[in-house]
Amino acid sequence: MIDRRSAILGSLAVGLSASGDAQTPPPAQVGGRGPRQPDPTETIDLWPAGAPGAPRNLPVEIVEDRATGAAATDRAVHGIARPRMVVFRPAKPNGSAVLVMPGGGYVRIVVDREGYEIARWLADRGWTVFVLFYRLPGDGWAAGPDVALSDAQRGLRLVRSSATRFGIHPDRVAAMGFSAGGHVCADLATRFAQPTYAPVDAADRVSARPDVAALLYAVQSMALPLAHPGSRALLLGPSPTPAL
Repeated sequence: MIDRRSAILGSLAVGLSASGDAQTPPPAQVGGRGPRQPDPTETIDLWPAGAPGAPRNLPVEIVEDRATGAAATDRAVHGIARPRMVVFRPAKPNGSAVLVMPGGGYVRIVVDREGYEIARWLADRGWTVFVLFYRLPGDGWAAGPDVALSDAQRGLRLVRSSATRFGIHPDRVAAMGFSAGGHVCADLATRFAQPTYAPVDAADRVSARPDVAALLYAVQSMALPLAHPGSRALLLGPSPTPAL
């Protein structure tokens, strides 16, 4: 039986890939356990002159190793001051790209379990994958609750404007997010044209609309009791008005 995650990934495959094997369900996640694989070395900074709206005291990036056991790989990153994308290039590109937004409750980026693992699986099936390290709303950025959306918009525009460089089609760029990253993905899919930052270069003239969006166990509501309490507090504040 194919689980819900596999079904969603299958839908993404149908939407963007002409390759039959791309519809094969991914292996079940096992908490990041397994032989440690080399990290990709290609990184794209989102903002050439530094991220806009920086707080007086920039957050300090800390990598938390949450793994249990020598063979496990489960890292999370706190304090994103340098928003960026890490690139996974396929051996046999199929012309499609995916911007992956890991979760982490808007307080961290879950690197391996909700980023690098799925990126490797997709790259093995032909996708060029970009894992987004987006800024977090509790770190004092001027954009406040829209800071992650700003990075997602900018990231997708950079991917699409670099289509020739990466051998992808600009009309085959998907977005995928897990948990809080799924909320960022939904925000991107619905508010892709919302001005959240001042344009900085030609890439910002390109559409930030994803051609396909996949939300995996995403934060879907800010209304209690459905809301994830931590995400709700970070995005709306401790005592949001009913209008929010």
